[in-house]
Amino acid sequence: MGKPKKGEKTRILIIDDIPDTVDIIQRLFESEGHEVFTASTGEEGIRKATQVKPDVILLDINLPGIDGNTALRKIKKEKPDQSVVMLTAYATVDNAIQALKQGASDFVKKPFEMDHLVHIVNRSIEKSRIVREKERLQDEVRRLSITDDLTGLYNYRHFFKKLEEETIRARRQKVPLSLMMFDVDNFKKYNDTRGHIEGDKVLERVGKIVVQCIRQKVDSGYRYGGDEFAVILIGVKANRASEIAERLRGLVENAKLGDITVSIGLAEYNLEIDIEHFVKLADDAMYMAKSQGGNRMHISTPPGMK
Repeated sequence: MGKPKKGEKTRILIIDDIPDTVDIIQRLFESEGHEVFTASTGEEGIRKATQVKPDVILLDINLPGIDGNTALRKIKKEKPDQSVVMLTAYATVDNAIQALKQGASDFVKKPFEMDHLVHIVNRSIEKSRIVREKERLQDEVRRLSITDDLTGLYNYRHFFKKLEEETIRARRQKVPLSLMMFDVDNFKKYNDTRGHIEGDKVLERVGKIVVQCIRQKVDSGYRYGGDEFAVILIGVKANRASEIAERLRGLVENAKLGDITVSIGLAEYNLEIDIEHFVKLADDAMYMAKSQGGNRMHISTPPGMK
């Protein structure tokens, strides 16, 4: 049997009401370094499948309470890619076909040969690893597609997708939504005199300050383009957004980046404006702040807003 790689423990959940069978299987796989969990009823098995997130489940068809086929359906509904090997002392072609149709990855007849069970479980473990790696790679590709490499913030393309989602939610749930856009003052001069590498360090530092100022997994920061940034503040009215903006402005000013500061524009969403108008309000406010000398914030208040 292939042992788990160093630092990696495969989780196996046995759902069976026969103590001797459970003991044999548990000792077999624990001796190879796997982490084994057990359940004696279908209901307990479903609960533990959610709790321990096993790589492979060994599930007996005949169980007290709900039977194995019902448990299989519920487990697969919760996690469609869960690897489940069915066990039964009453193996028939119909039983096997039914289990496979419901999503079982394999079917083993009791009493089983140890080597055969090991082979089936190892095959299922490898399948689980492939599925996890595929999911990880998909998540990484998605993350890279919406992330700015330099700052670690979201990128321009994701900004408009997220802003559309949040304006729809703001309309539906009648919650406030604010948009902050800001530009790095004196950045061209800094870049020209100190070079692009130092300029990139400034943008990277500003990105970190953005993350420091917003609520994680609630608000979101973006590199809008060049030395321009945007922040979507969810459930936040303009007066509260101005406090966040002022904190960000102060942190940049005190970051010891030469004469680098930021000019910030704020706008609060209302039902009378579309996304383009919303962005323009914040953008115009930003340029107003810059035209007044920079290192300041300006709030846009469109007609009809209080």
